[in-house]
Amino acid sequence: MANTFKLKIMTADSVKTDEDAISITVKTIDGKIELLANHADIVINTIPCVTEVVKANGEKEEFFTSKGIIGFKDNKLNFCCNSSERKNEIDIERAKAAKERAEKRLKDENIDTKRAEAALARALTRLELKSK
Repeated sequence: MANTFKLKIMTADSVKTDEDAISITVKTIDGKIELLANHADIVINTIPCVTEVVKANGEKEEFFTSKGIIGFKDNKLNFCCNSSERKNEIDIERAKAAKERAEKRLKDENIDTKRAEAALARALTRLELKSK
């Protein structure tokens, strides 16, 4: 039984990674979950988080990932998310501005609260990864 699986993280316009991995750790509404090789078939929804990947060579890589869906079948994991960025791809000024806009919107009574909360979560997660 091999200790790796095929991992693909993709968005609508790009493939962020397509390689063998030892593990991936993501967040769901129920908390963090780590998936390893030969996991039972599963489909899960994710929330914005710092996604941690341990590559086949043992190297760790982190990505910002927005909400998405993971399908794990036949030792292949496909992670489709709305957006994904490596630490060096995050524009910190843009993330700070998005955080400020979301916080301002949350103070307005006539706003779509869920949408503003989602924007705030994305901005905070980008800032979290960039600060590591």
